Amino acid sequence: MKTFTITQKILSIGATYQVKAGGSEDIVNTIKGKILTLSPKLEMRQGKEGDVIKVLKGNFFKTKFLVESPEGNEEASIQFPFIALFKKFTLTVGSKVYNAKGSLTAWNFTCTDEGGQDMFTISKEFAFRDKFTVSVDESMPHDIVILVAVAVDQKFFTQR
Repeated sequence: MKTFTITQKILSIGATYQVKAGGSEDIVNTIKGKILTLSPKLEMRQGKEGDVIKVLKGNFFKTKFLVESPEGNEEASIQFPFIALFKKFTLTVGSKVYNAKGSLTAWNFTCTDEGGQDMFTISKEFAFRDKFTVSVDESMPHDIVILVAVAVDQKFFTQR
């Protein structure tokens, strides 16, 4: 499994996340949110200020997020229940559907495929700023899973 650390920057205009691979200090992706919008829209860039490689768009209630290419082609969707006793979501990538459930404290999510195999985990660290560790199976597109972690933060941990 590949491991990534996603850290939200504290003093930034709009939501900004930095992604580091494994134990490296190099920033592999930066995810920046648009400000003054009613629904979330974030762009994933290569490195610190590189080209846009993915776009994450959410609806007003943050119950559905789409991962799109820079050209606007849908690559994945993340669906959260409108009302749920437990924190969970469904990820659809192409024709494959993955289901994730949060732990009792909802700080950890495990996502499985239709056969019950663990495909990725998202673990929120208890820290002053939002920080997540993501472990991704080699067969999953890691950039989509990183954006899923950002969607989880936007849905469950970002104050409205």
